[in-house]
Amino acid sequence: MEPVPVTVLVGFLGSGKTTLLNRLLKSGSAGRALVVVNEFGDIGLDGALLESSGDGLVELPGGCLCCTIAGDLLATLEGLLAKRRRFLRPLRFDRILIEASGLATPGPILRTLLMERTLAEQLRPAGVVAVAAAPLVERQLVEHPEVREQLALADLVVLTHLDRTPGADDSAAAEAAAASRVAARAAPGARILRGDEVAASPAQLLDSAPSTEGLLERVERHAHLHAEETCAAHEHAAHHTQGVRSVSLTTDNALDLRALDLWLQFVCGRRAPRVLRLKGIVRTEGGRWALVQGVGEWLESAPWEGAPPEVSRLVLIGQGLDDAELLRGWRAAGG
Repeated sequence: MEPVPVTVLVGFLGSGKTTLLNRLLKSGSAGRALVVVNEFGDIGLDGALLESSGDGLVELPGGCLCCTIAGDLLATLEGLLAKRRRFLRPLRFDRILIEASGLATPGPILRTLLMERTLAEQLRPAGVVAVAAAPLVERQLVEHPEVREQLALADLVVLTHLDRTPGADDSAAAEAAAASRVAARAAPGARILRGDEVAASPAQLLDSAPSTEGLLERVERHAHLHAEETCAAHEHAAHHTQGVRSVSLTTDNALDLRALDLWLQFVCGRRAPRVLRLKGIVRTEGGRWALVQGVGEWLESAPWEGAPPEVSRLVLIGQGLDDAELLRGWRAAGG
């Protein structure tokens, strides 16, 4: 068999990876794609947000894909390839799409694909796609080491959230141009596209790497970012944003959506403790379900149109989070 192309999708918390991946899957451009999703935290929601069949979706356990669960990625890929080779009832897929958590860096993932002999013979790295929120990318490059390596190893950078750039049309265009220049400096040699350009033609996400020749050398050039560093479940090393952890909240109760929004606006507006990302699917009064998402100080809720989960779930990822305080706010909203 020809080697299976593998596209690695990275991007900091809330950059829009899942939305981009959904557009690709809905377009049909990816063909028979198998999606591997990894999230930071003990409750995963991206699997529910992806419009992919159960057979085509694999969710890895919560943790850092480039550190604590790298072995899980290796075992998962080897298992999937074994199922693909079966004579009876093989698992049919033509490509693999890996959506890494917002805190993962692509170097160790690529190294696994290139240096593990069993994988190197059967898989072909088809590019690293880095998704970056245009209004935040310049600040994130300074504050978050993950973003620096995500862009440094990218073959394609997609700038998202341009619709959240404040100001008139000419001001928004200037902001977009400035974000493109920042991304180009951080991702030398990478192609830079806007999210709307990719939305119009999602196939551009596939096979973005010109070739695998020299790829390992490029990966090793950035290996010093990981040298002699370890990463534990709640103790990230120097190549990760310090002090980031997740808090997961669940309830069987119906929530007051207005009270929930007010509380989350308060939580997102603080600089300390700082919420970097939140997402949840919650049941509100009246039996309706809502999708709640937030990045930094931006927050939105919208009707949830997918299959409702068994319970309401909310995940907050940030620095200095206080479990007891967040639980009190959750309960005050009816949780």
